[in-house]
Amino acid sequence: MSLLPGVAPAPVERRPYPTARGLDGEARTILFDAAKCIGCRQCVEACKDWHDLPRGETYRIGATTWLTVEPPVPEGMARIWGRNSCMHCDHPSCAAVCPVEAITKLDEGPVVIVQSACIGCQYCVHACPWHVIAINPVTGRAIKCTMCHDRLGQGAVPFCVRICPVDALHFGPGAEMEARADTLAGEGGGSVYGRREAGGTRVLHVLVGSAAAHGLPAVGSGRYPVHRIPWSTTLRGLLTLTGGPRGKWRAIQSAWRKPWRLKYRYWPR
Repeated sequence: MSLLPGVAPAPVERRPYPTARGLDGEARTILFDAAKCIGCRQCVEACKDWHDLPRGETYRIGATTWLTVEPPVPEGMARIWGRNSCMHCDHPSCAAVCPVEAITKLDEGPVVIVQSACIGCQYCVHACPWHVIAINPVTGRAIKCTMCHDRLGQGAVPFCVRICPVDALHFGPGAEMEARADTLAGEGGGSVYGRREAGGTRVLHVLVGSAAAHGLPAVGSGRYPVHRIPWSTTLRGLLTLTGGPRGKWRAIQSAWRKPWRLKYRYWPR
């Protein structure tokens, strides 16, 4: 049974993490058009407001900042702008390494960390190729952008998309957003980022320059990129009561029931 209230497990291919269906099962996508972005960061502040996150720390992804606009300079100080946040991968490596299956991939697109299930082992922090997961210093649990999955259930779009004053952010069915991205890229001589990276994502960027120029890393097209979980973190997770006795017991149960999940966590290709 899903750990997300009101969300049913989805009948999909076997994957190394939980999947669920929240609405109709149709994948949605966020589309960022870099040609229109002016770096005003209203999307950053809107994200904070919707999720009751404190203002400040605007320029760096962290526990209280789930979305940034790159580069980290004031408006008007950059030639081109980029968006940095969770990419909501179709095959999330963060979820694949989680020892207690606390990260769920929704058919509608969002990758959601179930706070009540997280044990704070930090595997996901190191496995994410975009480095957008942080640890909440108060709860000790992993936290990141949720694609406003609570708003999707109400028929609304993510709040960052809703608030953009220059129409640089769009949201809709995946196929529709992919076609729109191709059109925008063709008209502006740009490229689409996010369609193939890490096996595909639910956030597409129409870039006007290189990925690096937009503050984005080079990520291969293979599913579940090779992660860099430090051995110190791995050993701590294996030899200590990470998440307390209950958390450790859940990790053991998961490993016992689904031993095939251990391969990517400990022996990434």
